[in-house]
Amino acid sequence: MSDNVLKLCWPLFLGIFILTLGNGLQGTLSGWRADAEGFSIATIGWVMAGYPIGILIGAYLGPRIVKQSGHIRSYAVFATIASTAILIQIVFIESSVWFFTRIISGICIAGVNVIVESWLNAKADNANRGKVFSIFMAVIWLGLSLGQSLLILDDPMGYSLFILTSVLLSISLIPVLIPSIDAPYIEHNEPLGIATLYRVSTSGVFTVALSAVAVSSFFSMGAVFAVKAGLSVVETAMFMSVFIAFGAITQWPLGWISDRVDRRWVIFYSACIVIAVCFVMNTIETSYISYLIMSALIGSSMLPLYSLGVAHANDRLEPNQMMGASSTINMLFGVFAMIGPLAMAYSLEVFNLSGFFILIGSIHLVLALVILKMIYTKEATDEEDQTQFQVVPHRPGVVAMEVIAEEAMESQLETTNTE
Repeated sequence: MSDNVLKLCWPLFLGIFILTLGNGLQGTLSGWRADAEGFSIATIGWVMAGYPIGILIGAYLGPRIVKQSGHIRSYAVFATIASTAILIQIVFIESSVWFFTRIISGICIAGVNVIVESWLNAKADNANRGKVFSIFMAVIWLGLSLGQSLLILDDPMGYSLFILTSVLLSISLIPVLIPSIDAPYIEHNEPLGIATLYRVSTSGVFTVALSAVAVSSFFSMGAVFAVKAGLSVVETAMFMSVFIAFGAITQWPLGWISDRVDRRWVIFYSACIVIAVCFVMNTIETSYISYLIMSALIGSSMLPLYSLGVAHANDRLEPNQMMGASSTINMLFGVFAMIGPLAMAYSLEVFNLSGFFILIGSIHLVLALVILKMIYTKEATDEEDQTQFQVVPHRPGVVAMEVIAEEAMESQLETTNTE
């Protein structure tokens, strides 16, 4: 059954890989070019904040648009508009236009993710959904990492990379449109209130929110920081690629450890590593090699925090609450992700290059203190009650929460049968 599902889903995997390649290039290219065009740091922060704003809007509108127009037509519309948006950036080099196109890009990428995740969820079953979702996440991380490296193919001051991004977003349609794939039905779940989620899992809420600020600040302004630090185009591409690649690699080992101990300790020590790296980088004489090491260490410790936060929240939720919690976590991440680019722009403007490490270190210092307080004031979840860790994209969707909820229900059933 698993092999049949993979044979049916390979067009979706190929399509999302191509689209993620283009999206990965687009983010770094936009930041690099905005700086080269003379946009102020504050202006770049506003421009790059447009993308998480779009993601938040798209996560809300996406299911409604798909329900009205269907999966295939909606995918085509989202990919085509995203392809057009990046071309508008090169035609009109104005900060207000770029802010608008970044919002449009975010809406379209969020819409495509809703479509692909619901498609995969419909094709998979309880026996293979975890495997299907793991492949989906591997495809996304691989596409994002390789997308950064495409920056070296040509001069970012020209038109070619913008056109390449547009081409990639456009041809991501081909694997989806040509095969005959039945479109699924999207189920709508009532959201779990933020107050309820906070009361149930304070540590999970803080981890999701603060990781959203940190991750969006690095993704959106990392290329700008690299340019200000004197890195070349090739070095900037490597700097961003290493951040994503190491973050992807450590998702599974940290998740494996968190399944066997109190997850909050894994979150705490991961935050402490980021704090230590930021402190060291602000006290030593930096070089390209030190920046690469910093990028690897911060990526490997920062990027898994989101999945750990979601896992901790699910540990304390009932299985029938988990799908509803997905909507709330979407909103929470989207709102705080909008803060990241603006906060990083302000920090770089006030503290120069040191501001990059001051902001990221400060965010994780707050997280570490909150988690430490919760460890000693709130009891840990029993190991047998913990849901199995799943790598979650920085916008949890249908597939992720289905996997977690079903495993939690199976665990509950096994416990009941044992009793």
